[in-house]
Amino acid sequence: MLTLDFIFPVRRLVPYLISLLAALVISSGRSDAQPARRPSIVDQAQAFGDLNDLVRRYYYEEVDQAALYDGAIEGYLSRLDPHSTYISAEDFREMQERLEGSFEGIGIYFEIIESFLTVLSPIEGSPAAKVGLLPGDRIIKIDGKSSVGIKINEVEGRLKGPKGTTVHVSVQREGVDALLEFDIVRGKIRVPSVRYAFMLNDEVGYVKIDRFSGRTSEELSAALENLGSRGMAKLIFDLRNNGGGYLEQAVAVSDKLLDPGRLVVYTEGRRRGSREDHFSRKKPLVPEAVPVIVLVNSRSASASEIVAGAVQDYDRGLIVGHTTFGKGLVQKQYGLQNGGAVLLTVASYFTPSGRPIQRPYSDDRMAYLEAAHDDYDPNADATLDKPIYYTEILAREVYGSGGITPDIALHPDSLTVFERHIVSESLVLEFATKHGQSITRAHVDFNSFFTGFEPGKRELTKFRKFLENTDPKFGSEQERSLKQSAEFVKRRLRRQIAQIRWGTAAAGRVAVEDDPVVQQSISLFDKALALLDSRAFHDMRRGTSPATGSGTDPAFENVR
Repeated sequence: MLTLDFIFPVRRLVPYLISLLAALVISSGRSDAQPARRPSIVDQAQAFGDLNDLVRRYYYEEVDQAALYDGAIEGYLSRLDPHSTYISAEDFREMQERLEGSFEGIGIYFEIIESFLTVLSPIEGSPAAKVGLLPGDRIIKIDGKSSVGIKINEVEGRLKGPKGTTVHVSVQREGVDALLEFDIVRGKIRVPSVRYAFMLNDEVGYVKIDRFSGRTSEELSAALENLGSRGMAKLIFDLRNNGGGYLEQAVAVSDKLLDPGRLVVYTEGRRRGSREDHFSRKKPLVPEAVPVIVLVNSRSASASEIVAGAVQDYDRGLIVGHTTFGKGLVQKQYGLQNGGAVLLTVASYFTPSGRPIQRPYSDDRMAYLEAAHDDYDPNADATLDKPIYYTEILAREVYGSGGITPDIALHPDSLTVFERHIVSESLVLEFATKHGQSITRAHVDFNSFFTGFEPGKRELTKFRKFLENTDPKFGSEQERSLKQSAEFVKRRLRRQIAQIRWGTAAAGRVAVEDDPVVQQSISLFDKALALLDSRAFHDMRRGTSPATGSGTDPAFENVR
């Protein structure tokens, strides 16, 4: 092997490389130099066919022709916008399951902990729940074959399967000596897109939407009706980390909050007359007198931005958090003969005030994705010359072409290196799996745990000893970090113990209770109420010019 111990100056390296390349090229026996001209589409198609033939006949190794074609399609689309995407047949099936919110299998949330396939929670009503699988169970065998050391991407192939087929699992359960044996008949599993919906206190309801799937509007209606029956007088609507989904579902969700007949969003393609308007149609499920806070962050995108933009443009609620991703392009799905599909951008979308949401982009897709999550907000940059838009009722200033900027910015505390490490390595979850039952033995149900358990010095000491025996990186520096991060670790312990003992819904309830952004948002309802008062004030003075802002209550002037 040739090694180089020095670096060529750039101007000397280039001719060296060219001469080296020339020495390695075998002449084809032809030299048909042609005058430079712009090739036609027919020429390009012929060149691609020639390339395929050359690779098939002369490439020095056997190649996967299907994979090459996949790469060619991806390369073709890469010259368009960042959201026009090719989806292979396998990925297309997974995407459909996610958007439709259903699949066929046994129905569990799981994690690989210490090489064991560990049940975090059976999905409510699933075959796994019906046979009695519990949070914390370890699946040791699947159909008689060991699953110890299984990889996450292997779980699907062994547990998923057609509805009506049976899979046998052998389960190790805390406190039970022998393995438990279960025959599980696979079924149609519905994965809820409305992950959580509960009351935070006597007045404040909380709803978390993970994605906009085919059943989101239906699920949300049930959740809001339940919260209303329990006395909800204020609502926190959490769209953080929601990457979007169906446009129609975004309109249907907005329908629960807006008066009927409101323009929710419109889309427009390149051709004249291509504009399509989408309106709210029904009486809102959330009464107009109920103040609303919508939580967003940099991972709130697409359909989430449609909802947040409509709520903001009609001054219906307060947008709180971090500026959203800024995906304002609409994709239409086209199936291909190979079983895959193309998500092709066919239009841009605009909020009711006419705001485009799409951020600027270039050919560098990675830079585009990374820029969405930095601390720079183009909408808040006073040095940029950007158009100003006005909300529909109170004429508040809002901006476009850079996501939805919140009315009030709230940012969660960033994690320390130590905190990121124990989370990414699932060390707290592993500790909860081993010790959660014994630590919380006095709490026989979740309500007792939720109201009565707070990790303290004893639990932190036990966790430190666990790290000493488990984590090879743990030393004196990590011990100091553990002391500095004691409050974070306590919150995480409480959440993960709830996960292992009572499942995902219980863990979510604890996580929201300990979420500083949610807790700070509760204190902002006076501003959300001021927004509603301003709307009422405007209604009394209807007829004044919205462009001048003369209909805005002075009490709300300092809230964008």
